[in-house]
Amino acid sequence: MSQELVRTAMAAAPGDVPPPLATPALLPQAKRVKEDPSFPQASPVVPAMTAEDWSKWSTLPPDLVRCIGDSLLSTNDLDCYIHFRAVCPGWRAAADDPMSDTSDPRFHPRRWIVLNEDFQSEGKLLLLNTDNGRFVHRKLPLLSDHYVVATTRNGYLVLADKSPPHSASVLNPLTGVVIRFMAPVPPEVGHAAVSLASSALGLTLFGDSSHKIYSAYPDNKSSVVHEAQQAAYVFFRNAVVGGVYSDTIGHAVIVRLCRSLMPPDANHLCFPVALGREMLLVGTAERSFFIFKTDIELSKLEDVDTINNYAIFIGHQRCLAVYADKFIGIEANCIYYTENLGSSARICKCGIKDRKVEKISETADFIKKDKKFVLVADRPSTIIDLLASYTINIPDSRLALQQIP
Repeated sequence: MSQELVRTAMAAAPGDVPPPLATPALLPQAKRVKEDPSFPQASPVVPAMTAEDWSKWSTLPPDLVRCIGDSLLSTNDLDCYIHFRAVCPGWRAAADDPMSDTSDPRFHPRRWIVLNEDFQSEGKLLLLNTDNGRFVHRKLPLLSDHYVVATTRNGYLVLADKSPPHSASVLNPLTGVVIRFMAPVPPEVGHAAVSLASSALGLTLFGDSSHKIYSAYPDNKSSVVHEAQQAAYVFFRNAVVGGVYSDTIGHAVIVRLCRSLMPPDANHLCFPVALGREMLLVGTAERSFFIFKTDIELSKLEDVDTINNYAIFIGHQRCLAVYADKFIGIEANCIYYTENLGSSARICKCGIKDRKVEKISETADFIKKDKKFVLVADRPSTIIDLLASYTINIPDSRLALQQIP
């Protein structure tokens, strides 16, 4: 109800209202009422509003305006909230500014991922909310002035200044808020994660070539450096970069829990995945899958034979869960994974309860190119293709690529 109110008011806003950052593109819901194709359909038209009507909208009580804004924040529709604040000065004054307190968790992206991570195309990117199935297109001019180092599991972009010493920044693409760090980004870094502390965002950077882990807060002039053995480093990186978990659980707690329950082993992958208030450990071992529910207080695991209306996508780089009812073609209570065929790969589906494996297509879905798997180009991409691609590929840091002769 509140989103309809926002859309109507935005459509009626006068020309001097600051334009929104982008227009959200809505994906059709999985369950739709079929329309009669013989009956012509017309798009609803928002009636023109008179000055008197507009005056009523712009003078809504501040308490009501805040209530509407809170409803958008409760679903983490941060882009809609930015549009909402841009309608008129009165609404902007009544609704909290995301830039006023960058540590406020209401304005941090949750369950968002960046799908098309090709930052060469004029700074355009596509975000997806894995809970409600909503796509948001963004064009960010800031990307042309920075090197994109990494995207994080919750939708942040980690940037580095193009000029030495390449200071780090964290960009929230949904609100446009940039948090600048004093510490530089080491050239070798290719993976990153962002965590929410009590008063500031924490940045964790990973250097695969040296197995070094860098951590910093905005006011730190340099990063704290940790060195780890290869097996421990890979396990830590996969857990922090590749998993999806609650921001209320810190990196150290997650990794300590994972290691106590599932010791590092080069022969399997293990990712923490949050579903609501529960945290799962999802992984592969010898071409089989395991899903455990974790009890953080007791440090124990319980077998899971159902994840209800969710589906899990897992690859050798990342793992994520999506709410299947919001995506056409995705089956609930299943694991989607990519089978490596050497120079190609294909997507398979495995039922969690019956362990029945099915191929999504008879032919290869990916071909290997420059050590990465790319989607076969002679067919349209489905949402399953896009999510599978997200889990098996992590783009190279643009800063790291500049160091290659």
